[in-house]
Amino acid sequence: MSRAARAAERLAGWLWPRRCPLCGALLGPEAADRLLCPRCAPAAAALAQTPPRLPEGAYAFYALSGAAAAFRYEGPVRRAILRCKGRGEPWYARELADLIAVRVYGAAPAPRPGGRPQPETIAGLPAYHLVVPVPPRGRGGSRLPVRLARRLGRVLGVPAASPLRTTRPMRPQKTLDRAARLENTRGAYVCRPGTDLSGMRVLLVDDVITTGATVSACALALLQAGAVSVFAVSVAADPPPSPQPRPAPPAQEKLP
Repeated sequence: MSRAARAAERLAGWLWPRRCPLCGALLGPEAADRLLCPRCAPAAAALAQTPPRLPEGAYAFYALSGAAAAFRYEGPVRRAILRCKGRGEPWYARELADLIAVRVYGAAPAPRPGGRPQPETIAGLPAYHLVVPVPPRGRGGSRLPVRLARRLGRVLGVPAASPLRTTRPMRPQKTLDRAARLENTRGAYVCRPGTDLSGMRVLLVDDVITTGATVSACALALLQAGAVSVFAVSVAADPPPSPQPRPAPPAQEKLP
């Protein structure tokens, strides 16, 4: 990151003091992980996804090397994500991305609220070549994954790009059951023409993983563009009701 960009980030921290993404309270020096106010920290700890890596047998994962989430999609974490997505408060994406860095990847908290977590403290960080967001579904789709990916890329020191696009309109996933979600996303994502991800290990970012259908469909498109592996990460995961068998990739789409 350039010196000018770092200066702009520090200035923004002074002009717009950072707030707790779960309740909106101003963050002071006592903030947990420099990201959560003391009042919300216990609730966040109770909702932590432990371990962060999601069990493959419980989700509709295919084409992914794995997936992880910082929290369960419940209570104040759920409300924070919804505020970012549809209630006009997208600026909390920065704090949510930083929570992924701290809770999933073990980055040290920032020296002060509004700063950046310290990625150099991460031991054994996978050598990702690119951070990619799940694309918005249509014009009115949420751009929260895009904002999360940009910030997470800055924290981890990995370039971020948006090579994915949708191929057709999709029904809202929240209205569908597991089987319908898989069918709804089948062939719904591709990489833009000219995308070459040959040999790359990609970190795919979404706000919430519910069944794994969306991130799996995106991962398939990234593999078809040459990526050698795709790992998905999200702010939160919605635990499915019971373990399910791992689905096979769509029959009509072959992995390279």
